[in-house]
Amino acid sequence: MRAHLRDPITRRVTGVVLLGVALAAVVVVGLADRGSVLRGLGVPTMVLLLGLTVLTCLAEMIVVRLRHGEAVEELSLYEAALIVDVLLLPPRAALFAAAAGLVLASALQRRPVVKAVFNLGTYTAATSVLILTVHLTGGAPGSLSLGVLAGVLAGTVAFTGVNLCCLAQILGVIDKTSPWRIVRAEARLSAYMAVGTMATGLTTAEIALHSPLLLPFMAMPALAVTYAYRAAAREADEHARSACLLQLSHALAEREDVVRQFLLLVREAFGADLAMVALDSAGAALSVDGADPAAVRTGPVPPHLAALGPIDGPVHLTDDLPDGLRHLVVVPVLGGGRRFGTAAFGTRGRSRGWMTTGDVTLLASLASALAVAMRGAEHLDRLVAETSKLQAVVEQSAEGIMVIDGAGLVQVWSRALAEITGVDAGDATGRPLAAVLDLPDEEERRRLMPVSVAQPRTVAELTIRRRDGEQRRLRLAHSAIFTAGQLVRDVIVISDLTREYRTERLKSDFIAMVSHELRTPLTPIIGYVDLLRTRGERMTPQKRMDALNLIGDRAGHLSRLVEDLLLASRFGDNPDDVALQVSAGTHDLGALVTQAARDLGSARVVLDLPPEPVLAHCDDGRALQVLANLIGNGLKYSAADAEVEVGLRRVGAQVRVEVRDHGRGIPADQLEKVFGKFHRVEDPMTMSTSGTGLGLFIARRLARAMDGDVTVVSTLGAGSVFTLTLPFGSSVDKPL
Repeated sequence: MRAHLRDPITRRVTGVVLLGVALAAVVVVGLADRGSVLRGLGVPTMVLLLGLTVLTCLAEMIVVRLRHGEAVEELSLYEAALIVDVLLLPPRAALFAAAAGLVLASALQRRPVVKAVFNLGTYTAATSVLILTVHLTGGAPGSLSLGVLAGVLAGTVAFTGVNLCCLAQILGVIDKTSPWRIVRAEARLSAYMAVGTMATGLTTAEIALHSPLLLPFMAMPALAVTYAYRAAAREADEHARSACLLQLSHALAEREDVVRQFLLLVREAFGADLAMVALDSAGAALSVDGADPAAVRTGPVPPHLAALGPIDGPVHLTDDLPDGLRHLVVVPVLGGGRRFGTAAFGTRGRSRGWMTTGDVTLLASLASALAVAMRGAEHLDRLVAETSKLQAVVEQSAEGIMVIDGAGLVQVWSRALAEITGVDAGDATGRPLAAVLDLPDEEERRRLMPVSVAQPRTVAELTIRRRDGEQRRLRLAHSAIFTAGQLVRDVIVISDLTREYRTERLKSDFIAMVSHELRTPLTPIIGYVDLLRTRGERMTPQKRMDALNLIGDRAGHLSRLVEDLLLASRFGDNPDDVALQVSAGTHDLGALVTQAARDLGSARVVLDLPPEPVLAHCDDGRALQVLANLIGNGLKYSAADAEVEVGLRRVGAQVRVEVRDHGRGIPADQLEKVFGKFHRVEDPMTMSTSGTGLGLFIARRLARAMDGDVTVVSTLGAGSVFTLTLPFGSSVDKPL
């Protein structure tokens, strides 16, 4: 048994020793007057004691080692010698011969102190139980009787039980398992060995009494028992080795931390004290020592391995080995035409018979399997790295990317595509593309997959509707692969054209708006100019003056419109980007509201104004421009028969004009965006109203230039309320 001096083991060894001392005391005191069970050998007791002590020592030194995981149990003919001691010597002398022979064998074999003390305590306790059982059951009749036979049988069973239970306590700590599990696993083998040792011991004692000349022939049964022990040990070793190699095959197949698993499992399978793999690529060696079998250490390649250089087959080393090693087997780690390094396994206890030719061949095959696994792990790492790069490209691409298999099912759905379509990858993967994009129209479905064997690369455009109702215009660039006329894979790159379509629509609307706004003041100017040219002399002075005033008013309106367009083109996101002087003064805001409504000329505008003037400090032209814009927006986005309500009231030091429409409303996430340049609430694919989205942008900037503001509250499906707030009191010109 190989074990470390640790606290749990120390406690169990101490307990076993105390048990042995207690039972030995019972034998010494309780059976002090008893003689030997069998008599008639005719040899003085002291000579017989000395001879049986030597015999017991020799029997203990004929060892068959049986591994239990990290521990090693040593089987010997010690139990057969004990039977002879107990039958031919008085109890105290038999106990002394058993203990003295064990101590002498331990000293000759240089066993570790802890192991020697544990063995002494265990065998003293078990031998005491054997002596007590034989003497209390069979007595000391002097000859072999049925009672003696029954006593030896019962005593041997008791000896084996005590020995196995004590051993299981230590093995349980080393292997980290239940002692009773070890007892159950080893009980059958121990029983077979108990019968063999009992038969050998009884036969030897009887032959010594009645036919001493036949004693040399007792070597044959002893050899048979030893052979049985070794067969059992080989069977246990093969079973343990098979379990380790099965774990190793799983570890190599999984290709995770293969070198570490190889060292741990192969060292355990072959019972090596040291296992090492020297890697050529790293210039370092990984090793596992039996003194700490769970730890894998990394260090430089030892000189005795580095001196070997590249090897093509197994090499056996026995000279000039470090760390107390007596034998080292080195095999190359070769696989797939490539050399990865060397693997070395050594032992400190034995130099001969430790590893057979078949074991070395198996070890070389395992090293080749390690090389194949390492090569596969490298390929897997490269594959994972390339896959990660491809995945990063797919996930970080601004364009949507998807992959369709031959059955038309989605296999890859990128993050950008999820943002474009509003469909997560989990909802898209494994489903038909037409179902994912929710295209009920057969024509749209046909346009979705236009690829063919003759045209594997093509571009298509289609309009989809997201789950939130927004429409998107997409361009799909297909790159398909066909085999034997069948679609294998189609990689599609999707571009969102919605912004481009919106820009084109805004450009068209802007041109239309500018044309309309310029034509509106130009029409009366041109008309009155023609009128004055053809009939001016016949018009009364007042009519000529009215015509000139109207021309001047419309020319001023035209000038302001051009100025606004230029101003909007220069406005940035920062209100301080452009400086604008406003002519602040005190004006009747009610009159300005009335004029703005009159200029729009719509009967749908309903005014709710106080009868008395409501004064506000503002630029009357700019305020009129803001009011016209707000009321005009209400008319534009309301139904043709819906009213637009305009109210005016004073709140503290402010004057507020509220323009309430009954249109479609504005989504909550768009309430601030409507004041951005060129922003339109409507989907550019379906918008039904004209405009460039400059009106509210300019209105808010102008209001803020007059120390006021324009705000909005809205309810979808019910309408919106735009509020112009201006100061009530003195004002000072300030830059925008």
